[in-house]
Amino acid sequence: MDFLDTSNWNFPQIRWLDTHMTGHAGFIAGGCFKQIFTGQRVKDIDVFFASEKEFAEAHDHFKKGGDYVTHYSNEKVEAFKHKESGVVVELIKATFGDPADVIGRFDFTVTKFAYYKHISKDDESGEETLTYNCLYHPHFFEHLTLKRLVLDDKIPFPASTFERMFRYGRYGFFPCRETKVKMIDALRDMPLTPDLSLSMYDGLD
Repeated sequence: MDFLDTSNWNFPQIRWLDTHMTGHAGFIAGGCFKQIFTGQRVKDIDVFFASEKEFAEAHDHFKKGGDYVTHYSNEKVEAFKHKESGVVVELIKATFGDPADVIGRFDFTVTKFAYYKHISKDDESGEETLTYNCLYHPHFFEHLTLKRLVLDDKIPFPASTFERMFRYGRYGFFPCRETKVKMIDALRDMPLTPDLSLSMYDGLD
């Protein structure tokens, strides 16, 4: 999948996320962008990392930082709450990869959006420049506007994705015909005794 990559200056609505991007190498991805671009209040954001080392460094940063307090912890995330805004920042420790890899593993196109930092280096001077970029599915905004749930990749955990379809239905998002067919086929191919606890989430939303 070829995702669109552009400067954050094209999306001023997300610039407030910069507050939660400083002091670590992680990137924000997932459902919060659906909320941002539909004018909803964002209660939590998911921060992903390329490696366990980057996660550990970010964990230390948030734990020591005076702007956040420890909120909760489980096998998949370490969460901190921003004192001023109340936004919960979930540091994902169950899934690692670069922005394209991570959002490529999400199920619905309306969740395939990432906000990340990019460092470019001038060949002559060697000077480094930090920019904030957005990476997203080419049909992200179309499907968001139409409130359409679309699956365009594999469905590793059909039961989880099926359950998420009901949750999105409460927000007015409904599957297109092709998605319904893919979902039915995926559920039909599941083992007779599936482990329904397996989740596509694993930090992916």
